[in-house]
Amino acid sequence: MCLISIQLSQNASYKLMLVANRDEQYDRPSLPAHFWPDHPDLLAGKDLSARGTWLGITKQGKIAAVTNSYLMTTQESDQKLSRGNLVMDYLTGTTGPEDYLNQVRQQRTDYNGFNLIIGSSDSLHHYNNILDEINVLQIGNHTISNATLDTPWPKVTRTKAAMAELAYSSPLDEEAIFRIMADRTPPPDDHLPDLPLDLPILRAVSANFIQTERYGTRSTSLILIDHSDRVTFVERSYLPDGTSSDVRFNFQLMAEEK
Repeated sequence: MCLISIQLSQNASYKLMLVANRDEQYDRPSLPAHFWPDHPDLLAGKDLSARGTWLGITKQGKIAAVTNSYLMTTQESDQKLSRGNLVMDYLTGTTGPEDYLNQVRQQRTDYNGFNLIIGSSDSLHHYNNILDEINVLQIGNHTISNATLDTPWPKVTRTKAAMAELAYSSPLDEEAIFRIMADRTPPPDDHLPDLPLDLPILRAVSANFIQTERYGTRSTSLILIDHSDRVTFVERSYLPDGTSSDVRFNFQLMAEEK
C-alpha cells in the first residue's frame, strides 16, 4: 500500500517535489538509499531479496518509482518478475521514458500489478500495467497509492490536499512533509477503499503510515529539485519499534552524455 505524492512546478524554490512511502514486510531485507558501487550515478535504496529498488534518481536526473496496483487483482503470484527491476532497469539503462514504457507494455503480464513513474523533473510518465495506460503527468499535484494515478482513495485525496497547501510555503518545511507521510490516522469506515481485507487490516493500511504486526511503512523518501537542478534527497527509515534514522544527499545534476 505504498504512497507517492508529486508536485510539478508548484513551489517557488523547487520545480519537482516527490515524496514516497515504501510499505513492505518488516523481514524483507533492504539497504537505505546510497550511491551503488556498481552503478555510481544511481542513488536508491536496495531490496536485498530481488536486488532491485522501489525509488531512485541518477546524477543525470533520471527518476523512477513503483507501487503495487490492486485494481481488478484477485491474487498475486510468486512466479512473476520483481517490480523493483522496472525501476532499476530504467535508471541504469539508456532508453528514454516513452520507448522504455513501450518495451514494458510488451512484458506487462510478466509482473503482478504495478504503477510505474519514470522520467525527469521536466517530464514524468505514469504507466499502470493492469489498465495498460500511459499518461504524461501535467503540471500540478498528483498522488498515487495502489489503484492508479490520482484515484480518490482517502489517503490519496487527503495527501494531495495537504501537499498542495504545503507546496506554496516558502521556505519549504521538510519536516511538515514527513509529518504528512507519517500520519497514522485511518479514514472513517464508510470511506475505506473496497479491498478484500479484514476490517482491522483495511483500517491500518488505509492510513498514510502503516504499522501492523508484520508489515508497514519502512521508509519515506523525499526528492526536491530546484530551478538550478540542485537535488536534495532525504530518506527516513523506520524500524517496527518506532525509531527512525535519516540519510541526506545534495548534488548538482549533470548533463547526460551524448
